[in-house]
Amino acid sequence: MQKKLILNILGVFFLALGILAMINTIYQGVNYGVDLASILWFSYIGMILLGIAILKKDSDLVLSQINILGIPYVFWNIDFFYYLIKGKTLFGLVDYFFESGALFGKIISAQHLITIPLGLFAIYLIGLKTKNAWKLSFIQIFIVFIITRIATTPAENVNCVFKNCANFDFGIPYVLEWFLSYLIMIFITNWIICRIFYKNKKIKK
Repeated sequence: MQKKLILNILGVFFLALGILAMINTIYQGVNYGVDLASILWFSYIGMILLGIAILKKDSDLVLSQINILGIPYVFWNIDFFYYLIKGKTLFGLVDYFFESGALFGKIISAQHLITIPLGLFAIYLIGLKTKNAWKLSFIQIFIVFIITRIATTPAENVNCVFKNCANFDFGIPYVLEWFLSYLIMIFITNWIICRIFYKNKKIKK
């Protein structure tokens, strides 16, 4: 009963946070001319799907979101704490967080600090049923890529689908580079988390 209550609280938290994030983005767009395309960012989609997954006790869906968000969030967190210590960013990912702006938006953005730990905690409570969550992750990034390319512009560059957001490239056509980068991150994250939970006997055979 206690486990179920904790999972329900986590699920409602992520679902509410994701919905509030999208509402805030729409509000900012209507009132301040912010690009409404921002609702397509993986972070917003991920929070809503995490909420649904935890409420459904679907650890595969939970892991599929961590696969997509995990490594990017690690870099965001490194950059965040580097800024706190050094007063400047290392990767240029958190500049916006420390600039003047709406407090509510910063509170939502702070979810980068807790999403992965709470998601892993949810997996621990639910237990993994398979090691194949990476398949769900790949299907999701493919669908989101297509929708983002159709519904947004290169100037917005939501989810970095039009041009590189990083400081390195593989020297191949960018579409292939985008998918290759995500596939690498997804497989690495999926492998690490499955290894951890297998040792803790949380993966059911």
